[in-house]
Amino acid sequence: MKTILFLVTVLTVLLWMLARGRGRPVRHYRSVDAIIPAYNEEICIVGSVRNLLENPYINNVIAVNDGSTDRTRTILDLLAVVHPRLVVIHQTNTGKGGALMAGVRRSDAPYVFLTDADTLLPADDGLGYMIAEMRRGAHAVGGIPCSNLTGAGLLPHIRASVKMPMIVIKRTFQQMLGGSPFIISGACGLFRRSVLKAVPFSDRTKVEDLDLTWSLVAAGYKVRQVNRAIVYPQECKTVRDEWRRWRRWIMGYAVCMRLHSRLLLSRYGLFSILPMFLVVVLGVAVYAYTWTRAAMNGGSALPALLFPALWLLVVCCLGGISALHHRKFRLMPMAPLALLYVLIAYAVWLVHGFSSLVTGHEFNRDKPTRYARVVA
Repeated sequence: MKTILFLVTVLTVLLWMLARGRGRPVRHYRSVDAIIPAYNEEICIVGSVRNLLENPYINNVIAVNDGSTDRTRTILDLLAVVHPRLVVIHQTNTGKGGALMAGVRRSDAPYVFLTDADTLLPADDGLGYMIAEMRRGAHAVGGIPCSNLTGAGLLPHIRASVKMPMIVIKRTFQQMLGGSPFIISGACGLFRRSVLKAVPFSDRTKVEDLDLTWSLVAAGYKVRQVNRAIVYPQECKTVRDEWRRWRRWIMGYAVCMRLHSRLLLSRYGLFSILPMFLVVVLGVAVYAYTWTRAAMNGGSALPALLFPALWLLVVCCLGGISALHHRKFRLMPMAPLALLYVLIAYAVWLVHGFSSLVTGHEFNRDKPTRYARVVA
């Protein structure tokens, strides 16, 4: 049943995207300031800064060293000597939200592009499509965080096998029904600077991007998704790092549901916020029931429950889309292994998520392990 509902969702999204047409980018070059919050990013920061400076839409790059204890401060100061469009801010550690707002206050551009220090922004028209959406009345626009597979290992490739098409499908469907996507990712968001001054980032949760997105929707701002703006952040290379990342996301999601409880019964809540949660509740219940029955019958039916034929066909098709996009055709047979991430998400909800929903408690922010060669 879940697979059939997913296929209906995909068909609906495709028809909606075809009806809207492709549109054209607005090539308003040097109209955007890019802001990078940097806490202990010595491995990635050089490549990220240079990458952003090469993008024709970027005017200044504002890097905010948020109290780093490694060589990030020294590296940024050296980069600023040879790159006059790099603005460096040093401050004591405030958290990611505080670092982003320090960059916003320094900018004088009409639009600010917010990204992470591990993320590659292609020198294409992605930002132009985001600006075009701004010209159509949006106040904030999210892109698609894909996967940077340069220097990556097995787990990042498994994650990449379905990540990009799944994000496109889910967030487009949420925008269609709920009026806005679930989130503007911290790796790829374009904002009117005036809007961020009116509704600033906060560090009251560990998912400041989700908190801000919901705050903007609650305040009546127009939040949109652009599927042709794609960036490439790093993926976690170990199951431990993945667990910690999903733990931060899920506990933050639960806390945001408490903070934004008034949104839950709105159009946005009913079609963007609650379905993500209810799918987890349904998935956990279905897995618990079917796996228990399979175990009681000797476990012979468990492989078929884990990898039903129709589901295998669907994820392999998603893997094919990712394989074409990345030009790595081994991603297609890897797609069924992405079930690992579903199981991690469900397990994190059981261990941490539901309790966070009740208590409002989150763990301290865990920084993912970075690796070199962030820029291809």
